[in-house]
Amino acid sequence: MQKIIVQALGGPEHLVLENGPDAPPPAVGEVQVDVEAAGVNFLDINLRKGAGVHARPAPFVPGLEGVGRIRSVGADVSLTPGQRVAWINVPGSYASQLTMKAEHVAPIPDKLSVGEALFFQAMTAQYLATEYRAVQPGDRVSVQAAAGGVGQLLVQWLKHFGAWVVGTTSSETKAEVARAAGADVVINYGHDYQFLDELLRLTEGRGVDLAFDSVGAATFAHTVKGLARGGTAVSFGVSSGPAPAINPAELINPCTRIAGGSVFSYIVEPGEFQRRAASIVVGIEAGWLRMPEATVYPLARAADAHRDLESRLTHGKLYLVP
Repeated sequence: MQKIIVQALGGPEHLVLENGPDAPPPAVGEVQVDVEAAGVNFLDINLRKGAGVHARPAPFVPGLEGVGRIRSVGADVSLTPGQRVAWINVPGSYASQLTMKAEHVAPIPDKLSVGEALFFQAMTAQYLATEYRAVQPGDRVSVQAAAGGVGQLLVQWLKHFGAWVVGTTSSETKAEVARAAGADVVINYGHDYQFLDELLRLTEGRGVDLAFDSVGAATFAHTVKGLARGGTAVSFGVSSGPAPAINPAELINPCTRIAGGSVFSYIVEPGEFQRRAASIVVGIEAGWLRMPEATVYPLARAADAHRDLESRLTHGKLYLVP
């Protein structure tokens, strides 16, 4: 089999293709999978650098997300060889083969494209849209980085629930992407991240009922100030650096709330990953959930995929094909 190794923590030049033996045969409760594609995510970049709570020492095989077909199964597994499956929390996914616990995969239809079958971004959008508020028609919601892979999908999910959605982006090109995803209004904050005045103008001074922020340092303080009475701001990423500390006293009079989120915290219970995956498939098949355009790289070009993702010049999903 082939796999990518992070030989040392640091830049993308440390991602090296290696050949090795096949993945081990599945034990009880496990499946062996031939990888069709491995998703590339910002979390992979942080792991490569040795940053974040999930950091690990080098060398290691990066990647957590993928889609593939079952080659063989161990005892006590209801899945069958040849079945197509997806996963989002299996370390070592930058490889042509994997052996993993059966509980970590979800069966998916053959008709899904690779871009549709890579669930990391869609499942992030799904839990964000459903776990912090029972979104109702007319609710006002803001989405930072609305042109990103998660941002586009989150906008679609919120629009499916009937929300009025304002997205923020850093360029007019990205603003067009956010509008195409369904955002009612888009604020292009350029390079200075100043959006609060425009957000309050658009909402007639009220603010939004729910706000999602994956940017962190550059935006989160203003995201909180843009909440309506009783509103909630959800921090689920820190692409510009860690979000600033917020004094709880500032939340008292407006009765606002701050929450944090990670998709991994919402797939802990047995069957939860499979249930959320099934809801994504329903949205795709119904036509209201459309995956962003995907960009494919050969597995050997994992370093190029990382460079392109870090440049923030890409839109939608990036993935590797063994």
